[in-house]
Amino acid sequence: MRFLHGKVKANKGGKIKVSISSPTRVLIMNDRNYRRYKNNQTFTYYGGAKEGRYEFNVPSTNIWNVIVEKGTYAKPIDLKVSIEVEKGVAKTHSVPRSLATTLDEADAQLDQQEEAVPEEDEDNDA
Repeated sequence: MRFLHGKVKANKGGKIKVSISSPTRVLIMNDRNYRRYKNNQTFTYYGGAKEGRYEFNVPSTNIWNVIVEKGTYAKPIDLKVSIEVEKGVAKTHSVPRSLATTLDEADAQLDQQEEAVPEEDEDNDA
């Protein structure tokens, strides 16, 4: 099998857009599955037989391998391929809270957390 390979970094919620000039298989996978693909082992992927343009919604922040197969080894096809990445929103981390140094301070922090959580309306039983 002959193929084109590219690596892209994309965040969860982003998109990988692959444009191809002829119908072929477009496979998107992580590094582990790409190694398995190259070694002719069982692998998992997103995509499949595509034509024109394929948009992949990124399920998790990762480095993704984009493979575009060029037909069979004996009969390769000429392709024009382009890859675009909409990176999505990177996960932001909350500011770490300071640790309590006394039991009274720990109780006060717990009270603040409980006040911040909205109470559920008990009248809305479904």
